[in-house]
Amino acid sequence: MNRRNLLLIPVAIPALWAFTAPADEVHFHIAEGTTLNSAFDTTVELSLDEMRIVSNGEEQDASMFGLEIDMSNITSLHFTDQYVHVKDGRPTEFVRTYETLSNSVETSQANAVTGSMDSTVLSDSELEDSAVRFTWDSEEQAYVVNFADEDSGGDEELLENLTARADLLEFLPESGVARGDTWEVDVDVILLLMAPGGDVKLVPLDLEDSPMGQDPMADVSFSEMMGDIEGEISAEYMGLTEIDGVSFASLKITISVNSANDLTDMLQETASEMGQEGVDIRFDAVDVEMAIEGEGSLLWDVKGGHFASFEFSADLEQIMDMSMSLQTPMGNMEMEQTISMSGSMEFDFSATRE
Repeated sequence: MNRRNLLLIPVAIPALWAFTAPADEVHFHIAEGTTLNSAFDTTVELSLDEMRIVSNGEEQDASMFGLEIDMSNITSLHFTDQYVHVKDGRPTEFVRTYETLSNSVETSQANAVTGSMDSTVLSDSELEDSAVRFTWDSEEQAYVVNFADEDSGGDEELLENLTARADLLEFLPESGVARGDTWEVDVDVILLLMAPGGDVKLVPLDLEDSPMGQDPMADVSFSEMMGDIEGEISAEYMGLTEIDGVSFASLKITISVNSANDLTDMLQETASEMGQEGVDIRFDAVDVEMAIEGEGSLLWDVKGGHFASFEFSADLEQIMDMSMSLQTPMGNMEMEQTISMSGSMEFDFSATRE
């Protein structure tokens, strides 16, 4: 063997090891009998950037109103899931208890006419403290949803559009991965992030008595604003990390998406509840565009088979174009508004076993 070949051997061995090292497995495999406590806290901060107003075809100088708007929207959804039966890694029966379901929207407005005006709209849900059973139907390939206590007399309408999905497994790779591997994630996962567990029936309290009661968007959630979603969501495997003796797989999540939605029909259904007596409102067009761009970190409990935490921060932009017709005792009016706002969105999710 010549000297040249001898020099190549030490280089070839680590190179061969790199190709044969086993991949890390990151997948959902919750154990039967597990109780998982999950918390999904979302914070959105928005401020007015620009407003355009056209009244009866004549553009108004919006700057003369000196309008300022700052808004904070905080949602807290806390569940306890008890996994009764699991088959082939899929929970076939589990009971979800809704510990905390709340939303708080604080808005601060100021303009040259009325001065400062602050408002707080609190929302809660009749589902809070309720236990709901999710049972897998293999023929329908979907979960059947019922109250855990069949004699509870709970309102069945509260169960509509609830989903089992709040486990974030949509971010996981389809096979074993090595550090530095990347993959694409379906952009629709942003809907899950905005509404973990589906529609938990959050309803504003005393909205009629709030200054926000006249705002047509006051009762529209961010998940409802999302429509056709485009863009890219990607995940990168950052390797294994150990915290307090527990091994976690670390994933870097990058989100850059845009959404456009037509809310005309939704708002028209509630038009009769808006405005003052003797004023009829018809929404001719309500279009909302949103842009979300940010990065976050997902920690996955390798042994437990579930997500442990997800921390994500993004820049958020929202543009709403609205045109409406008003019939008033003083005459008819055609109005157009374009409202541009920007700020931030943060997800702080966690899940721990009892």
